[in-house]
Amino acid sequence: MINKIKLIQKFLISSKNKFLLITNNDLHLNESPNSNQKDIYNITGFDCSFGFLLIFTDQIIFFTDSRYTLAATKFFPKKVEIYDIRKKSLCDYLINLGSNFNGSVDAKLISTQQFLDFNKILSKAKIKILPLKNAIYQKDYFPDFNRSYAFSLPKNYTPRNYEKNIQWVKKRIKSEGLLIWNNSHIAYILNIRSFELDNSTKPFAGLFVPKKNLKPIIISNNHKLRNITKIKNNFKLLSFESFKLYLKKNNFKKIEFEFKYTNLQVYHSLYKFLKIYTTSMPIDKFISQKTKIEQNNIVSCHYEDGLTMTKFLIQLKTKKLKIKNEYQLSNSLYELRKEGVNFFRNSFDYISAFDANGAIVHYRPLSNKSSKFTNQSLLLIDSGAHYLEGTTDVTRVFKLYTPVKNKVKNAYTYLLKSLLKLEKTYFSKNLLASDLDRYIRTFLHKFNITYGHGTGHGVGYFNDVHEKYPIISPLSNQKILDGNFFSIEPGFYVTNEFGLRLENLYFAKKYNNGIKLEGVTLVPYDLDLINWKLINNQEKSSIKKYHQKIYDTLKGQLTSEYKSYYKKYLINKL
Repeated sequence: MINKIKLIQKFLISSKNKFLLITNNDLHLNESPNSNQKDIYNITGFDCSFGFLLIFTDQIIFFTDSRYTLAATKFFPKKVEIYDIRKKSLCDYLINLGSNFNGSVDAKLISTQQFLDFNKILSKAKIKILPLKNAIYQKDYFPDFNRSYAFSLPKNYTPRNYEKNIQWVKKRIKSEGLLIWNNSHIAYILNIRSFELDNSTKPFAGLFVPKKNLKPIIISNNHKLRNITKIKNNFKLLSFESFKLYLKKNNFKKIEFEFKYTNLQVYHSLYKFLKIYTTSMPIDKFISQKTKIEQNNIVSCHYEDGLTMTKFLIQLKTKKLKIKNEYQLSNSLYELRKEGVNFFRNSFDYISAFDANGAIVHYRPLSNKSSKFTNQSLLLIDSGAHYLEGTTDVTRVFKLYTPVKNKVKNAYTYLLKSLLKLEKTYFSKNLLASDLDRYIRTFLHKFNITYGHGTGHGVGYFNDVHEKYPIISPLSNQKILDGNFFSIEPGFYVTNEFGLRLENLYFAKKYNNGIKLEGVTLVPYDLDLINWKLINNQEKSSIKKYHQKIYDTLKGQLTSEYKSYYKKYLINKL
């Protein structure tokens, strides 16, 4: 950490730049890059999926959102200033420093749109962020392609024919070609998956689709993609430098891409000889509406995931799991998941947190840094997996072996009630993501329960666990569409005491003139955490019906010991 910061500060002095802006992206702007591609992590040792670091010659500033502010405060020394970016923006901070100065950023690791937006705001104070001309220290911009296992989805697991997907794209191109830089878009459009990125199934590649009758180009250094027959026969596979030569050779004059998903270096490399347009093609929306094949397969993978989580709950409650620390618990769950049919890998690093650590929204236990089990009351575990049939994400809170406070039970009960209320409601056909967010928050606000993160996110099909459509948050104007698949995950966090969150995944289904949410998550709630005085008969009946559904679905794969416990403590107790 210290050596890299000293190199950066030395560069700032010699270049007469006031600051260096550090992002947490990789070349394809993935939300969760491999650790060796995360600049913030490699400079500071702090791991997150969102953040900006401003390094000056005499100070360091870290901007993130409310998911990470508490964790950052605990991690960084006091001399590092930490800001919630929703309360104080990076641009406001720089403008408050004065005017007429420059900073730099690695053009490969910031989106074109973000770069333009930052500079537009900063221009009011005559502040500029400039692309770095040379690397300050040696970086590895690519993952290890030797880890890659590239393959094409089997026919029964293919949501839409890839050739029809290409035609769908071609019909909407308004220039001479579309460059797609978002890895999850490429995985979906081509029905291919690959494993060089941790917790991911996306190929580290770009895709260029020409409007005219030329072969599409896959832009990647991963030569193993040629092992896929349809890629070998129907696509060109080129490095980015070779792709630029291809565009020149074939006399392309104007192309388009999504500025928010394409890094600045790509833009700078191409605009010198091409006209670049920002596309309005709704790929996010296109892949968010799950087909019948996707919906059926997603339901199937939740059978497997529900079986794992139900076994985990019962093992935990019957003290069959030896609780040493948070990491060991998360690893025990991973080992159980690996037994599942068509399980491929985790969809993210599990959050496994005892008591006060649960208040750190994206807390991550490490093998060498994890709280030991001493006498804690609660375990919050947020986990998920990639199966051939789909991707899962579920959060539950379990009572351990010591009593919990009444305020914990009350808060947990209200969170559960908010989900039960949501599941019974028919919404307008013009339902917005922000409406869902408001619906949950308004209910919980009556009981003084608030949370700083979004209420939910889209979930991919054997793809990104965080899809960009729909984002369930206060400012999201995305319309909820028939077939959308997303999480709802309200929470409540008390610093230094406890954290609670319940997360289920839902399909939005069109009924007559409205929208109803249909849950697919098959994981029991912990009845020991419910304050039954706050639960009415209808809600109690709904919980029992849900638990009975889980049992009826999974009983054929449960041993007599599991079935006996489940019926006694998760059904008959109701």
